[in-house]
Amino acid sequence: MKNVSNLLFSKSFKIYAIVFAYHLIFILFAYQFRVSRTVSDAHFYWGKTINFSQHSWFEFANYGAEFMLFLNYPLVQWGFPFWSGFLLYGIIGFLGILKWMQWTDLVLKDRLIYKGFNVAHLLFFMPNLHVWTSSIGKEALVFWGIAAVVLGLTTQRYKTFGFIVGCLLVLIIRPHVALMLLAAITLAYLFQKGISLQKRMVIAGVSFAGVLVLLYLVFQTTQIHYWDWKRINYFNEYSILSFKHSGSYVPMLDYNYFYKWFSFHFRPLFYDATTVLAFLASIENAFTLVVCIVGLFFAFRFYPKINYSLAMKVVFLFTFTASVLYVERYANLGIFMRTKMMFHPFMIVALLLIIDQGLRLKQNKKYE
Repeated sequence: MKNVSNLLFSKSFKIYAIVFAYHLIFILFAYQFRVSRTVSDAHFYWGKTINFSQHSWFEFANYGAEFMLFLNYPLVQWGFPFWSGFLLYGIIGFLGILKWMQWTDLVLKDRLIYKGFNVAHLLFFMPNLHVWTSSIGKEALVFWGIAAVVLGLTTQRYKTFGFIVGCLLVLIIRPHVALMLLAAITLAYLFQKGISLQKRMVIAGVSFAGVLVLLYLVFQTTQIHYWDWKRINYFNEYSILSFKHSGSYVPMLDYNYFYKWFSFHFRPLFYDATTVLAFLASIENAFTLVVCIVGLFFAFRFYPKINYSLAMKVVFLFTFTASVLYVERYANLGIFMRTKMMFHPFMIVALLLIIDQGLRLKQNKKYE
């Protein structure tokens, strides 16, 4: 009982409660926004644009989008209203954010305290993360899964319910994300100090088998079906051109590779903002841009002395591999915002760790 009381009155619980109240606002907004649109992924996943009564439950027992229908089928058939789906997924989304907040507190600790206030807690209110984890959709489940995996890697607790379910959720819902995450984890472990050659070979072998399975799933969900570079390029170009008539299309095929990466990670910026939402997104992107510039400066300035934990390596490798894939597939500012919420929150925290180390090294050098 005393432990419960200590938790309820702890600083961490208070900030988590405030973030939950903040998240509820986004759930309400997401529901009203989707209802006003009448057609969206949320409508599809909740059986508004598909007649569940004409299908059996196990028809949807598959990976990808069909798995979302499989999850929601019994709830819809039992009469749960549309708004309850937003509340359910919104809470799952918050639980994913909670895992990320716990990871942030774990890795940053008290590094960013200013006059008794933990400045890192301001990160918990980044709008984009709350926007996409407040609606019926893949994002809430996938972010929960990614956060559970990253937290499990950091604490080295691989047999917990959260870590195992997190891996399965990402694998079933978005096999390509699972593939990128597996590649990042494998590379991070292979280049980790203190691991024997035998263990590296085992990790490489198991991971290679996992990559083959995931590649098969990815090819099936993308209709590519088999490895052919021309065929992959064709489907990538087709994917980009499919956004051409969307409201916030960007001509990624016309950009050089640097500007593709810049557009994906940091746009919309203020020169793109034509709506209030785009302006708010610009503020967050500008903040991310500044953190990246400062973080990269210190990473190069003190390269031999910066300490990269396993989690940091996984986060940076995951961000890199995701960027390589998505800049060739997407060409819409809204899709950019939705996609990068899977890894940007982790990347920002990892960059802040580099900045903190860089500032300390700079201070020490000053007094040498």
